[in-house]
Amino acid sequence: MPNILAAAAVTAAIMAGSAQAAPPAPTVMERDLFVSVCAPRMSARMAKQPEVVCGCLHDNAVSREQDTELRMALIRGVSETGVPSIQYAWVPGRSHERVVEALDKIAAPTLACMFGSR
Repeated sequence: MPNILAAAAVTAAIMAGSAQAAPPAPTVMERDLFVSVCAPRMSARMAKQPEVVCGCLHDNAVSREQDTELRMALIRGVSETGVPSIQYAWVPGRSHERVVEALDKIAAPTLACMFGSR
């Protein structure tokens, strides 16, 4: 678990280091980090190809969140719960109003990745 949090901290520092007017786009490194954090948790939930499910979650749910702090909270949620989730304590107060919106935005893609389109 400390390695996961350290990797998330490194990713956050790298993303914060690139000061731009627009939020930084998710990187390949962030995707790899997400899959490495997600796959062990997902293998307990999904016996079939957890890496594929995790890649799908990143590409279709987590990476679409433009707010870096919310995106990192989603990654933390996967590392702690096995599914994209956010706790208010994980994000600064200024982002609290967007938590429900972020979770609503990723709900359908998360279900599609985990259980297929219905």
